[in-house]
Amino acid sequence: MSNNLKFNCYDESNKGEGVLVIYTGGTIGSMPKDREDKSSPQVVISWSEFKKNTPQLSEKTLGFNVDAYTTQPLDSCNIGPKEWQEIAKVIAESYNKYFGFVLLHGTDTMVYTASALSFMLRNLGKPVILTGAQVSHTFNVWNDSLMNMIGALNIANPKYTEIPIIPEVCIFFNGNLFRGNRTHKKDASSFYAYESPNYPKLAEYGESIVVHKKTIREIPKGDFYLKSSMNTHVVSVFFFPGIQDSKVLENILSIPDLKGVVFLAYGAGNIPTQKNIMDLVKKTADKRIICFIVTQTGGGQTVLGMYDTSAKLIDAGAISGVDILPETALVKLMHILGDEDIKYEDAILDAQKSIAGEMSLSIYPSFVENKGKISGEHKRERIGGFTINNIGNSPETIDRVILRLKNGSVETGSLDHLLISIYRGLSSEDELNKANFVGTFRQIEIKEKTVLFYDITKNIRSVISNGRESFTVVLENDEGQIEWDGMELVIFIKE
Repeated sequence: MSNNLKFNCYDESNKGEGVLVIYTGGTIGSMPKDREDKSSPQVVISWSEFKKNTPQLSEKTLGFNVDAYTTQPLDSCNIGPKEWQEIAKVIAESYNKYFGFVLLHGTDTMVYTASALSFMLRNLGKPVILTGAQVSHTFNVWNDSLMNMIGALNIANPKYTEIPIIPEVCIFFNGNLFRGNRTHKKDASSFYAYESPNYPKLAEYGESIVVHKKTIREIPKGDFYLKSSMNTHVVSVFFFPGIQDSKVLENILSIPDLKGVVFLAYGAGNIPTQKNIMDLVKKTADKRIICFIVTQTGGGQTVLGMYDTSAKLIDAGAISGVDILPETALVKLMHILGDEDIKYEDAILDAQKSIAGEMSLSIYPSFVENKGKISGEHKRERIGGFTINNIGNSPETIDRVILRLKNGSVETGSLDHLLISIYRGLSSEDELNKANFVGTFRQIEIKEKTVLFYDITKNIRSVISNGRESFTVVLENDEGQIEWDGMELVIFIKE
């Protein structure tokens, strides 16, 4: 029977049950332009021709029904936010009819589409599996197309295969199921086209389907809903040796109406520290443009403050993307900034939190904008007013807690270094005691303004909770001084 939804691109033979395939084209749906000449350029074929060349899609062969919706078939390099929104709306409109969804998609932009859908499909309780091919089955006996497609269909129908429901947007390729927003295309031709460098596989498909339950997100308790708005006024900047000696960065950051930038930094989040570069980053952040720092290495995470080069980024107003992949980071900014009513401050906070499992850690910063100074004459300074929200109740979820003195400087006088101690929750008159002690830290001289970091995780993880928090900073020496313009408490929560 025909589908009665508002879209008119459904296959007329749809039954409204089983799995819905959304066909977008790509290599998996390609054939030679000259059907008699396999060496002629490949073109994307229509769904009807694809279906005619794929008898494996029949209910008799698969064991369950497959319905279909087709977008305008495209090479995936032509797919973008408009198509993402169409796909997301189709899933939303069809959500209660099917056990799961399979999206047949080209490999070039598959990870962008997977990331976008993971953010758009909120409280997703069913599998949405993207797959494609390096070689199409429509004219090649040796191909990865059928294996990928049939595997994806089976994973998308947990009722038929009797596997756990995987309530995520995933990519299935060459027998491996990855979280979509954690996936990176690593090879342009190999059947091993994708990898997930910062997160384990969700499942593997060989003789049977093996689901790794501990890696899968829980089925959400809330109702499924769609949040599909996007803002494309974002850009990625790949740092390279020599960028500091050119006008490239300045020209990119001068793009009119720019709202967000993903900086692909070296290593753990380092970029050139020349004044012209740092001034550009600060000028960009001061214009309320999100400056999102990710690593260009493809694996690992950014740790701003590990090196002086990345510490300067914090004072400039940049934020860390932790271990988010560059493709996902760009789409995430599009999604967050798609809310026309969002305030810059809220967008900054949202960018640092995991929305759909795209980051291993969520960052919860709380900032107190006060100037402070401790010295031989004034050894103690209390900083109160930190507001802590949404960090959970279990100490095990806290990965680390960092106290930052922003725009800080240190003068050691005749000493090689200073010692400062930090206490929690004391009033200005309270006696210093072991019960409130957080830690003592060694501080070398730093005369230029920079961020000063103190890792207070060890002695405070078990007592940090939602609410308000205060700290007292004490200089242990009789000379020297430390001063700052503001203090930030940063809590990293495991996702």
